[in-house]
Parts: sequence; structure tokens; C-alpha cells
Amino acid sequence: MSSVRAFLAIPLPRQLQESIRVIQTELQASIAEARWTRPENLHLTLHFFGEIDQETLEKLKVSVLSIKGCQRPFQVEVKGPGAFPNPYRPRVIWLGLKPRGQLEQLHRAIEPCLSQAGLTTDSRPYSPHLTIGRLRGDKLDLTELFSSMQQKRIEPLTVDRYILYEGRLHPEGAQHVPLLTVNFDDENTDIHDAT
Repeated sequence: MSSVRAFLAIPLPRQLQESIRVIQTELQASIAEARWTRPENLHLTLHFFGEIDQETLEKLKVSVLSIKGCQRPFQVEVKGPGAFPNPYRPRVIWLGLKPRGQLEQLHRAIEPCLSQAGLTTDSRPYSPHLTIGRLRGDKLDLTELFSSMQQKRIEPLTVDRYILYEGRLHPEGAQHVPLLTVNFDDENTDIHDAT
């Protein structure tokens, strides 16, 4: 039985992708060795499942649809940048999101659906963020650079739907293929043909 690499995420509108591209370009001047996320691939991950079989994927589709109509759209501010594990030893460069409360609630609201589909959830606390780049190698202290960029104006993110994606890995980078879109504010649900 074939498997797919799947995750549930909130898509980013084009305007926000463009705002982030500007920030990435500014950061690039100081962080030459980073691998930057292509803006069209940016998303806010709610749950990452890794490789799952087709049967589990079908159960997951049915299960996440059950949340439809239970959520109302909301908006969060995009802040940042920051780094994991920290700005003194950065491996992942991210933009933060505030307030986090509604995103954390949404994350928790989906967990019972995942259990119904037979999936276990990550035991680590959910930390909503947008990964915009990754680093390898030399020790680099980005504290000052990040500090100077905290007041940057970035488009807000309207959270009005989430998408079940299949992640296809290619030598030129990942491709995120939407399989199912659940809209918060109406009865529309889009089921995508990912072939």
C-alpha cells in the first residue's frame, strides 16, 4: 500500500508571501549561508503527520471535515524574526504569530479528529510560527539583527480555512499539493484531485 507525506496547515495569502519575501531578502544580506523557504511554499503548520498510508489518509479527510462550521475566521499579527533553538545557535529562522491563543485552540480542537483517524499527536507544546529559512554550519549570533527588525511592518494573517496537504519531495525542493480545503465561514469544502 502506498503512503503519502501529509500535514495540516493554514495557507498564506499572496500579499503576506510578498511581505515575507522582502524580509527574507533583507536577512539574506547578513545570513548568506541560509536556505530560504520559497514564499509560495510558506504555510502555518497545525499538525505534521509524516508518512501515512492511503487508508489512514481517507479516514483523516473524513475526520477533519467534522470540524467544519465549528470555527470562525480570526486574524493574527505576524511578528519576528526569531530562531530555534535560539538566536545564538540558529538552525531555523521563523516569524512569530500573536496572539497565539486562538491558534493553540484550533490546534487542540483538531486533535480528537486525528485520534479518530488513528493518528497520534505530537506531545510537545504547539508553537505557532512561520519557518522562513534554515541554517547549517557556523555558529552565528543573530540577536542584534533580529532586534533591529522587530518593528518591521508585516501583513497580518487571516485564518479562515485550513488545508490537508501532501508534501512531495523533489531534488529542486518540496511541492505542497492540496488534498482537502476546509473553509471556516461557509459550507464550501474543496476536495482536490492531487494526481
